[in-house]
Amino acid sequence: MITRKAPVLNIENLSKNYGRTRALRNINIVLDSPGVYGFLGPNGAGKTTTFKLICALLKPSRGRILIGGKDVQKDKKRALSRVGVQFDSPAFYPYLTGSENLRLITKWSRNTESTDIEKLLTFAGLRGTESKKVKEYSWGMKQRLGLVSALIGNPELLLLDEPTNGLDPAGIANVREFLPRLAHEEGRTLLLASHRMEEVEQVCDKIIIINKGIIVASGKPSELSCGKTIELVLDDTDLAVKLLKKHFKGKGVITLSDNKIQLIEPGLETDDIKALLRENSIDLKKINKKRESLESVFLRLTKEDIYES
Repeated sequence: MITRKAPVLNIENLSKNYGRTRALRNINIVLDSPGVYGFLGPNGAGKTTTFKLICALLKPSRGRILIGGKDVQKDKKRALSRVGVQFDSPAFYPYLTGSENLRLITKWSRNTESTDIEKLLTFAGLRGTESKKVKEYSWGMKQRLGLVSALIGNPELLLLDEPTNGLDPAGIANVREFLPRLAHEEGRTLLLASHRMEEVEQVCDKIIIINKGIIVASGKPSELSCGKTIELVLDDTDLAVKLLKKHFKGKGVITLSDNKIQLIEPGLETDDIKALLRENSIDLKKINKKRESLESVFLRLTKEDIYES
């Protein structure tokens, strides 16, 4: 179990500019306890830039990043010795076994702390594959091997970029079961970039939503999705959206899919909404009161409909 004094990650007033483009705008993030933290945002929101800044692959335009109290720019070696990174396409020597690959990574690691390879393989559910070459691994096995390779050197902070990308349902289930164990059994802090809403809701203790370089919300999934909503199922959502946006002045009308619309805190009862649609000759198939979904929260805060191309 990892013990710590300073927050494992402290991002203070961080900004990053690329010429006139402001990729990050004065963001602040503090991760001070073990857990899985979801990092959500549409493409171009600033997630990758943030990861690169944490890893000292970029220099900030303003602000600083502290890992375990160590400044990434001023004390790079000691700060990054606390960090493990896993990207969505882990690369290994295909003609070596998983344990041989891990031993090579251990040998090359700057962190001299010893690593129990067999324990890592057991923790990832890869025991019994010691003699199997990585070229014979399934994609899910490679993903889990990538996750445990990030644990070499016993890092406090793990940066995970789409760890279930490209997996089949069984592989996704395995990784989702694995991540909370890393946090709550091993005492690690995981910052998880993912576009899968159901994944984030299932495994994350807290969620950070970023849009256009600004942190627009953070909190537990239950805190973010606590608003009251009304969900409509219709044949003609285009006509209904135009009517409802006009009625509610464009606020709180979210298109969830081709036939579903969600109204956030509409201020009207379901009978009133039924009457409004009926008066405008819009056929309503179903109407339900619900708690606002995380997907709806994300769409509302980022002002993008992920079902539109």
